[in-house]
Amino acid sequence: MLGVRIIAAAVLAAIIIPTLIWGGTKGIATLVATFTLVAVWELTSKLSGLKALFPKLMLVALTLIILLLFYVVPVAAIASVVVFCPLLILAIHLFSYNLIENTVESVSQMIFVCAYVTIPLAHAILLGRADAGYLWIIFTLVVVCLGDAGAYFGGKYFGRRRLSAHVSPSKTVEGLIGGFVGNLAGMIVMKIIVPSFPPIGALLKLTILLALAAPVGDLCASALKRRLEIKDFGSIIPGHGGVLDRADSLIPSIPIVFYFMIFSGYGIF
Repeated sequence: MLGVRIIAAAVLAAIIIPTLIWGGTKGIATLVATFTLVAVWELTSKLSGLKALFPKLMLVALTLIILLLFYVVPVAAIASVVVFCPLLILAIHLFSYNLIENTVESVSQMIFVCAYVTIPLAHAILLGRADAGYLWIIFTLVVVCLGDAGAYFGGKYFGRRRLSAHVSPSKTVEGLIGGFVGNLAGMIVMKIIVPSFPPIGALLKLTILLALAAPVGDLCASALKRRLEIKDFGSIIPGHGGVLDRADSLIPSIPIVFYFMIFSGYGIF
């Protein structure tokens, strides 16, 4: 299983990294849209109010609209996209009232999917629009993925004390420590590769935030899967499950990197 996971991760890296470096803003937006749409489809397939084809297609169309707005709307106006998203979803249901029987359930679950998956991942498009923003996307991927690897090996070989027995019995305190070591290793590697990054002190603050946020994202996904009584959201990535299973740590991490760079004084726009 470990070999399958490594091969799958290598294939993903071979697709993602060149696109981030040489694809430009359009390439990044296309990449984000592809993975986001798959993740949205995986989650809607597990939610009772969105299993029918029509609400699924509605949500796919809405996801594309949100991603497009994150691509073209001025950064200062992005908050308006977030604010009006629930109202847009309700309006869509108003005009489709005779086609969707469980309106309240469908509306609430669409808002949930957009808030949990689409909007956080769309922040990668905002990073891609910035000067050298692709480097910050790569920074996030390297720090979070090495953290995931550190947590896996720390938990597997040293794990004794469970972090949250009810939500995810496999998560341990030792795995959390191993994850933090992996996060730090990722930060150091990226600083060596990109010396123009902010000073180590600033990167360390950001890395600590990611070290806290990524496990929370993982636990939130585990809690959701436990409530839905499923093992994985999908099976498109061998050894990893679905796109959403792989992106659970990135969902809180990408917005954190974006807003940290905005508010820390190391603005990227």
